[in-house]
Amino acid sequence: MSLQEIIKLAKQLSTVDKVRLIQQIATDIQRELTDKFSTLPRQSLWELCLI
Repeated sequence: MSLQEIIKLAKQLSTVDKVRLIQQIATDIQRELTDKFSTLPRQSLWELCLI
């Protein structure tokens, strides 16, 4: 299924269901970003000051 097909289907949802869809997608994106950035090595504040 293409992105355009998904958007077309999403536009057919009621306003309440669109909000629910956005909330669910936002939660998924937040979780993915948190997982991605939590695995990145962190620099110390001292290292950042030396750059």
